[in-house]
Amino acid sequence: MSWIAIALKNILRRPIRSILTVAGVAIAVAMLFNLLEFQRGYEKGLRSELSDLGAHIMIVPRGCPYEAATIVLHGGKWPRYMEEDWYSVVRGTDGIESSTGIIMDAIIRDGGRENLIYMGIDDDYPELRPSWKYERGGWFDEPASAILGASVARSMGVSAGDTITIHDEPRVPATQMKVAGVLERTNSQDDGLIFLPQHTLQKVFGLEGKLVVILVKLSDVSRTDEVVSSLRQASMEADAGMNVFPLSELLNTLTSLLSSTRVFVLAIVVVAFVIGGVGVLTTILMAVFERTREIGMMKAMGAARVDVFRLVWLETLFTTIGGGLAGVLLALLSGRGVVALLRLVLPHTPADFAMGMSGSTFGICIGVSVVLGVIAGTWPAWRAASISPITAIRGGSS
Repeated sequence: MSWIAIALKNILRRPIRSILTVAGVAIAVAMLFNLLEFQRGYEKGLRSELSDLGAHIMIVPRGCPYEAATIVLHGGKWPRYMEEDWYSVVRGTDGIESSTGIIMDAIIRDGGRENLIYMGIDDDYPELRPSWKYERGGWFDEPASAILGASVARSMGVSAGDTITIHDEPRVPATQMKVAGVLERTNSQDDGLIFLPQHTLQKVFGLEGKLVVILVKLSDVSRTDEVVSSLRQASMEADAGMNVFPLSELLNTLTSLLSSTRVFVLAIVVVAFVIGGVGVLTTILMAVFERTREIGMMKAMGAARVDVFRLVWLETLFTTIGGGLAGVLLALLSGRGVVALLRLVLPHTPADFAMGMSGSTFGICIGVSVVLGVIAGTWPAWRAASISPITAIRGGSS
């Protein structure tokens, strides 16, 4: 029988103790896995969302710019508005290739079970969405028309040429809109939005002359700081109170916030690994003491110190690697729950953010499990290899 088979057999001899030890390692590995995949998935999703906007600068009314950015990225009702007249100031700023003014509102019914998000856009909006393709129909053909994202069109059961009704009495009187077009799936926030002509939405929702956000695309990205400075100066001179910030700044701020949170979580993960390592060391050491006579017999029958050391070390490695694999599985099974929790506690999470599994994350988790086994198994293995055959057979353990 090989040393590997013997090591596995010894682990299975104490099933309850082995399962508890593996569980301790699995919890620590699952925490590490979720931390690494969260970082990777969050940054990927955030970059994708910002890229989908097709803009370099975002202008929102006075207030928290990051809260406003969340509304812009995911859609919703924003309680603050800017005057539409200010848009002409933005368009006249040097260095801007294109810009678009957006107004948004939402109708929420049945305690949030029905959430329809409307976005009012102008004729300049398609310049920031060159990848838009229509499954049916096309651009607005009349003021009382709408363009539907793929998901919302499917959930409403309508297509191009059909009619939808906007109503939220008494705030929004019943208004019929012809569906001018249905977008192909974009795998972005656009899939769940209902687009209306800007002035139509302003009229229907009683928001005449108001905008929520202005998106700006630059002709030369290297001039971002210069253009931002000009826009901020114009806002101060007009006492408009606008928040003007580059989307790269939003990305850097959110990732910095994420990094500071990651340090805290990483500290917890380290503590979990220390506890798991101590658990493994204790379990293997107890097994060595319980098998003192057996180990003494092995050495009396010709087993060398290195053989005993290898056997105990293999038992430790198998335990921690098993814990590592179980931890990865636990992390994958709990991924949806972790994402749902993060959406509740974080100020912004990308719409397509999900916990997956990359090869690098899997390798790191298993690698850490191996290192944990090497460290935790050294002392028990050395202790077992040092057992005197004669003393062990007599009932001692020195």
